[in-house]
Amino acid sequence: MIKLTSIASVLLVTFAAVCSSACSNDRPEPTKVADTTPAPLRITPERTDLVFRYRAADGTVASASALDDIPAAARKSVVVWDDKAPTPAGWDLVADLSNGLPTDAKPLRDFDFPPPAAAPRADHVATNDGNHEVYMFSTEGCGYCAKARKFFKSNSIPYTELDIEADPKNASTLASMGKKAGLGPNDMQGVPIMFVDGQPVLGWDQGRLSHLLGLGG
Repeated sequence: MIKLTSIASVLLVTFAAVCSSACSNDRPEPTKVADTTPAPLRITPERTDLVFRYRAADGTVASASALDDIPAAARKSVVVWDDKAPTPAGWDLVADLSNGLPTDAKPLRDFDFPPPAAAPRADHVATNDGNHEVYMFSTEGCGYCAKARKFFKSNSIPYTELDIEADPKNASTLASMGKKAGLGPNDMQGVPIMFVDGQPVLGWDQGRLSHLLGLGG
């Protein structure tokens, strides 16, 4: 005669063995998360198929297809898009193009452009109102710059003076304004460089200044 307690013990042991085997076979394998971090991108002058995005001076995000089309002041943080190797969602390839090419764009997650730079500090701003927008880029020891100051003062011309040695941002502003005026790097080697309503005056040229300011000179 078999005792009920013995039968119950056998059933429990058998059930435990079957459950253990079934549970271990049915348990899903843990899902492996793929590493979606994009690889750095080498940018060379030959890569004419790339698209660049940058923060413009007015705070908007603009696009360009060549380094020369990006203002010098905006080249520090540029997002690079490569159609041949699109970045995964949430990632951007960001490059510092301020030193030219070649260089590398590095992957950054949730990148955001820095805020636009503040307006350049003016070393001299005349207080009276005028009909022309006049900028003069100078250095402290420039004798021709001193002549230009005297000229502006004697003719009551309001102007903004920016010392390119005192503040590196002023040199970037000069490069940007020069590019808009059609000047090349070789045109902006010395000071003073002046702009009257966006028109460049290279060096001390009293005749051209007078003409642009409507002084009859």
